[in-house]
Amino acid sequence: MRRINGMRICCYVLILIALSGCSIKFGDFVTNTKFAFPNSNIEPLGTVSAEVTKTGFFNAPLVDKALLDEVMNKALQQKGADLLINYKMQTTVTNFVILPIFQTTLRVEGTACKMTVGRQILK
Repeated sequence: MRRINGMRICCYVLILIALSGCSIKFGDFVTNTKFAFPNSNIEPLGTVSAEVTKTGFFNAPLVDKALLDEVMNKALQQKGADLLINYKMQTTVTNFVILPIFQTTLRVEGTACKMTVGRQILK
């Protein structure tokens, strides 16, 4: 029978600690948004979802306008849509315990819509 020495166990424990991480998840539900024209017709095209992940060292990458635009455009391209309505946006920040590596994932899921200028007479 083979014995496992204390040094080997210590190495296994350190590897497990280095590979473990901690995540924080938060999000928001946004109803009918970004109606560009007051006289527009909205045609739902179906549900879409997309996510974008950025990795940083020593601090978590921020969710800025560029990241928001990237995930929105990625979702809209799936159906050739103009806007998302009733969408859920979720951000997950993960850091690894020993390594100074952080990951920010932004995920969006909602209804893609095509928007056309309406022909109604506004009062």
